[in-house]
Amino acid sequence: MQKNLRFIPLIVLLTASTGVHADGVIKHLYKVDKQLSHIENTINGTHSAIKQTQNKYNNTTRTMKELKDGTYAEKSVGRAVKKNKEKAVNNLIDNSNNVIRKATNSD
Repeated sequence: MQKNLRFIPLIVLLTASTGVHADGVIKHLYKVDKQLSHIENTINGTHSAIKQTQNKYNNTTRTMKELKDGTYAEKSVGRAVKKNKEKAVNNLIDNSNNVIRKATNSD
């Protein structure tokens, strides 16, 4: 029995040491997780910037082609008319949804 009692301080020390080590590991993992989230957000932002740049390039290329063909003005007006029609339809839908919501007192 006395032989076994000699190991109790060692076991307590090991347990405490393991707990402190585990706490340190958890804190380190949390830092790594934050860093990975930051990297992921950076990558997503880069993808967004690339997509915007690609859209600008495509629009510029299309505009140059239309200017060369002599069709820029008519196509530009056509796009503007289409955009205005889409806005008008979306506004009508939004307004009718608002009227329905108010009439039924639902959110």
